[in-house]
Amino acid sequence: MSCIRQLGWAATFAAAVLAVGPGARGQDPQPPVNVDFEGVQTTGASAAGALPPGQLGVTPTGVNSPSRSRVTSNSSNIGFRGSNDIGAGLSAIFQVESAIGVDNQATFGSNTASGSAVGGGFATRNTGVGLAGQFGRVFYGQWDTPYKAISGAVDPLYFTGIAYTGAIIGTPGFGIGPVTNGNVTLSADGKSYANAANASFERRQGNSVQYWSPTFDGLKARIVYSANEGRSNSSSAVTQVNPAIWGFSAEYENGPAYVAWGYERHDDYFGLGAIAPAAQAVTVAALGGQPSASSRDTGNKLVGRYTAGNTQLGVIYERLEYDQTNSAAADTDFKSYARNAYAFTLVQGIGQGMLRALYGRARDGRCALAGGGACSADGLGVRQITLGYSYKLSEQTDLYGFYTRIVNDAHATYQFANAAGIGATAGADNIGAGLGVRYTFDKTF
Repeated sequence: MSCIRQLGWAATFAAAVLAVGPGARGQDPQPPVNVDFEGVQTTGASAAGALPPGQLGVTPTGVNSPSRSRVTSNSSNIGFRGSNDIGAGLSAIFQVESAIGVDNQATFGSNTASGSAVGGGFATRNTGVGLAGQFGRVFYGQWDTPYKAISGAVDPLYFTGIAYTGAIIGTPGFGIGPVTNGNVTLSADGKSYANAANASFERRQGNSVQYWSPTFDGLKARIVYSANEGRSNSSSAVTQVNPAIWGFSAEYENGPAYVAWGYERHDDYFGLGAIAPAAQAVTVAALGGQPSASSRDTGNKLVGRYTAGNTQLGVIYERLEYDQTNSAAADTDFKSYARNAYAFTLVQGIGQGMLRALYGRARDGRCALAGGGACSADGLGVRQITLGYSYKLSEQTDLYGFYTRIVNDAHATYQFANAAGIGATAGADNIGAGLGVRYTFDKTF
């Protein structure tokens, strides 16, 4: 009996190799290899100078990044998944998905803390194990949050690369991009809660449990909880924090129309520490239990899509809010920041090709100081403009090209979603163009 069970698992495993697709990112039926050749640069940086008192933002340096070319692997991945009938209407399910470092010599098995990294690595992407049945499915592991995943329903550029919506959606700017991170993380010197990863809402979140409901008349929901493994020890020598993430999405699809709502809350992740100057971030070390500190960061996102013939129109609206308390905060320290953003997308079929376009805008937002004084978020807005075209060479192969530009206001530092290796200084525009090939594996092995 043991051998038969092992053979059953082996057969399921073999059938699942290279078939990671459904649910992995909400868009691809098969895992892709997606690589492009790009030219990127920044231009128009704000002149070097000090920030006015109460101004939120990054000190301008006037530094631009000259034009350079590169080869980029855009969420290229491979993996396997499977299921096994265990009776009573239940199946055990698993998936292991790994990044492919097509553009570099990263060793298979390496790992990184940031989802914006382009190297390879085993089980670095959506990976989990759980149960499925008529109730839906529940699993543990590392996976894109429901909040992140719903953007894939309208993203026109394959939900990856330097041209996708993650440049302004899921980020407050300040050089913060998509991440993979299971817990709140510290600054590089380990002294404060000031790591950029803490502020991102574009997350493949580890240490998580997710529940996905079945679909009822076009309606389905997903829930995530990321465990509080980073909770402080009971010691007066460290600041007491209890970091956790929870969130959900609700999606409804009826014929050509699709709508979704996503919500995500970060408790004690101190995202404001990644936004405000590092000197104002909550410290890790405490003296007699001081400082006492807590934070709550929230994201709300609405997504809509309508398809008519060869035309698909999409829209995203998002509000991010960051708030923290700190018993040691000075009156001039930042206490909160909130901003709104939106994006409009178009995918238009033209023969064997598709026109792909995006216009996005993030507003300046509003901030507050711990002492209640004047606070300014002026000049923190951004625009994103992307235009691309893809041509289907075969059922599995797309050839595509694009131009994209991230236009920062005077104090803003939004950048390409995967950073493109150039970063962003205050006021600098990120400009990129590329030509790529995207190949999706066949479902069968």
